Parts: sequence; C-alpha cells; structure tokens
Amino acid sequence: MAVIRPRVAPRTPHGDNPVAAQTRALVAYGGATQVVSVDLPALSPGDVLVRVSVAGVCGCVRDAAQGSRDGTATMVLGHEGVGTVEAVGRGMEALTVDGVSLAPGMRVTWGREVACGECHACVRTRPCRTPRVVGQQSLHGPWTLSGSLAQAMVLPAGALIALVPTAVPDVIASLTGCAVASVASAFAAAGDVEAKRLVVLGAGVQGLVAVAMAAELGARSVTIVDPRAVRRQRALEFGADAALAPAPGYPRHDVVLDVSGGAGALGPAVEALDPGGIAVVGRTSHQRLTLDIDVARLSRERITLTGVGPMRGAHLQKAVDFLATSYATRPWGSVVCPPVPWSAVTALPPLPDELGSRVTVAMERKVAADRALLYS
Repeated sequence: MAVIRPRVAPRTPHGDNPVAAQTRALVAYGGATQVVSVDLPALSPGDVLVRVSVAGVCGCVRDAAQGSRDGTATMVLGHEGVGTVEAVGRGMEALTVDGVSLAPGMRVTWGREVACGECHACVRTRPCRTPRVVGQQSLHGPWTLSGSLAQAMVLPAGALIALVPTAVPDVIASLTGCAVASVASAFAAAGDVEAKRLVVLGAGVQGLVAVAMAAELGARSVTIVDPRAVRRQRALEFGADAALAPAPGYPRHDVVLDVSGGAGALGPAVEALDPGGIAVVGRTSHQRLTLDIDVARLSRERITLTGVGPMRGAHLQKAVDFLATSYATRPWGSVVCPPVPWSAVTALPPLPDELGSRVTVAMERKVAADRALLYS
C-alpha cells in the first residue's frame, strides 16, 4: 500500500498530539492517477475536516490530472462532493455562507475556489485575483488534502461551505458546488430573467441546470443549442421549449447563457440578441474563441457581453436552495451516473458517453475503534 506523507507531522483534528491517522485518496502525478494512503494533516484554526460521502468527477478533474504531467506537483483530485463535518480546527469559528457555525455531524457541500485572503483584492473585500482551486493544490504545500476524491478532505478557513438539506440525495447534492453554483453565478450576472427569452449554449450538466433554473426564475422560453442530438433530446425532457443544432439564424432572444465551454455558437447567438440583451459566458477551462461581432451594434443597441466572475457564497447557497426545491421534480437521475464504489477505484474513472452525465464515487468508510479517524 502506497503512503504519501505531507511535509508536516500529522496531528489530531484539533492540533494536539500526533496520531496515526490516514485517509485513502486519488492523487495525480506526472499525468498518472492512483489511490494511495495519505496522512491527515493538522488542522489550522478554522479549517474543516470533512468525511466525504459522494464525490463527482467532471471534465475539470480530467484536465487537472492531465495538467500534472509536468511532474511539478502531486495533488489530490476532485472538487465536487458532499460530506459530513468531522472536526473544526480550534482557535477560529468556521461559518457557512449563510452564517451558521459549523460543528461535527453537519452535512455540507462546498465551492470549488477559496480566496487567498492576502492579495490586494481580498484586502479590499473584492473578488480574489489568485483563488486556490479545490483539488488542484500540491499535496506537499500548505493545503494538502484539497481534493474531494478522498475519504476525507480539508476545507481551509474562508472556504465557501453550505449546509445540505437531508432530503436531497448525496449523488444529486454532489453537483452543487461546481455545476449548479456556476450556473447560479451566470444567472446572477444575467440579472432578472423573468418573462425573457433565453438561449442556453451547451446541453451538458450545466446546460440542463440552466434550463431548470430558468423555469424556476420565470423565463418566458428556453432554447437549448448543442451539436449532439442525444443531448438536445434530454434537454427537451428536462423542460427546454426548443432544441437546436448550432447554426446561423437563431430566433430572437433576450439572454444568452454560454455554458458550452467554447463550442463556437456564441457569435451567432449574440447576433440574434434583441436590443438591450445580454450574453453571459459561463466558467470554462482555458479555451480561446475568436468571435466575429459587430461592436457598433453592441454600442448602438446596448447589448452586453460579460463573464460571471468568481463564485460567491450567495451563488453556493442559491444552488443548494435550487436543488432542495427541484430534486424531486426534475429528472436529475439522468444527469448523474450510479455511484462507483470507492473500493472499485484504482485510478481516475473514465468520463461517460456523449450524454455527459456526471460520474460519481461513493465512499465506504469506517472510524477506527480508538477514534483516531483512520479511514480504510
């Protein structure tokens, strides 16, 4: 059994005497992935130790694993998930995004970025310019267990954390911190969409969330655009009013939400915006897209092209509230694959077929009889 030891002596969750405490985790190094044992690090004041119940695997995780090929960092993968608070580092209160003091036993989910707390923007309480991404931190750096593809992970002080209602199933709740919160931030950027005509670019998980959320917010109509017929069909089943393949000549609309990751349909969609319309580009990885846009028309007709900015606590809470009201009324089961048992994971699970349903991993866990938090 491989064991990776962070360059700090492991201690109990409250930072007292060293104990033999480990967790199993999926790590990436040099482009390869494997499950290893990792020592639990000491908790700093306000850090939160979470026992992971279900973790999600999306394309961002695959990109992070491939990005480790240069061999400069070993990292615990994964940023989506849901779990239970196991301990909070002594010396500082840890709060949820809506101000609840966290304590062991609480069921939580988390955002995918943590502000550094030190840059000029953070000091001025503005969006952080150098956020730390969950599941992309060096195992030998200050934040060792940053990934959710582990039986236990640490969320540092200042992380976005939200309580999850008990009624929402784990596999659905695991979508909250990335896909659903990202769409919530896109709608925040778009402003009031009630009685407006929306075009959503991309019918992956975020596109389906956008279709459902638009209906909840009172949109007049929602048209989904995706090159894959099977995804367009699922979007219709999810509540889209129309589904189109990318092509010039879209119907007139008021709002564009691009969650396609740079699939190339943004230009024609912007051209079909009515005066005063807005196009919001959702979170993507590192795609570059060349747009041919009539900037004179943007000025003349007051058309807005904007991004979503960093995720905020309000977006995470909105995502939780949205799933709490829609988990039983929308076909979320088609969005997530049946969980892969942790015991069957030896490397990064492959992503699914062209439907793009989210892969999830369900953790089996036990606490050692001596209460040393040994996860095996």
